[in-house]
Amino acid sequence: MPEPSERKRIYINALPEYEMKLLTALSFFLGRKVSTQAAAALAMYVRQSHDRILTQAEYYAHRAGMNKWDFLDLIFENPQKAEELMKGTGTKIHTGEPDVFTETELTETDEDE
Repeated sequence: MPEPSERKRIYINALPEYEMKLLTALSFFLGRKVSTQAAAALAMYVRQSHDRILTQAEYYAHRAGMNKWDFLDLIFENPQKAEELMKGTGTKIHTGEPDVFTETELTETDEDE
């Protein structure tokens, strides 16, 4: 595992208000910065989603003639190549579904605040 200084940084949008309150409270109780607690919460969620994520990786890997571990590595190391392989396998499972966490352009209401 890379040292903390060698890890890639990710940047996320602020959470919806209620979830941000919960995250802030959790970081308060644990004596952590909110950003540190956000990383811990995300890591925990991803670990808990392991089976679902690997099931999807296995599905697309099989269609591309790969094993799930190689496909998982490919997604991490070269997402563009993984996307090219997926184009021949059908659409992504969640394409077109609304997502409250996706960045969108500001609306007039957002700009007024």
